[in-house]
Amino acid sequence: MASITIEGALPETFPVREDGTQYPFALAWENRAVFAETRTELTAELIDGYAELPETEEGDTGALYARYRASVQIANTLQQVLAASAVEEGTFDPSTQSEDALTAIFTDREQKIDEIAEWTNQDVPLVLVATEYAPYSTATRPAGNVLWVDPFTETTFLKTLSDIGIVELIVNES
Repeated sequence: MASITIEGALPETFPVREDGTQYPFALAWENRAVFAETRTELTAELIDGYAELPETEEGDTGALYARYRASVQIANTLQQVLAASAVEEGTFDPSTQSEDALTAIFTDREQKIDEIAEWTNQDVPLVLVATEYAPYSTATRPAGNVLWVDPFTETTFLKTLSDIGIVELIVNES
């Protein structure tokens, strides 16, 4: 496995491997881009210690748990940022919200949130960890204005981070 990291803006021409072919995967965030052979390498750039996990069943379990912990942290942080931004923009006033809405927004994502059939608050999306809901568990997935972080596999983890705008995932289809 091999990867290359570029600090600064994403280049117009992407770097290539030693054999001249393009890297199959790239991940860009903040002021950094990583080009890699595997999604595992990309995930390791985001989660400390991930690259050291053994390629065994125990390592796979550890990897899932590491992605889950990272997903919870990302969901908690993004939820706070979205709520604070809405307050600053004047579109969200916590003093006018119900206790249920405030609990849903500000509960740590490691804790169980009471079932919500639909999140209709358009000012503050609800950020949730997908593995806490169907099809991974028996809890019903809320519909509506919900952003998902899915740690189930490296593919779902990276894709959902890209979908919610935390990173930009680039997959070379060829």
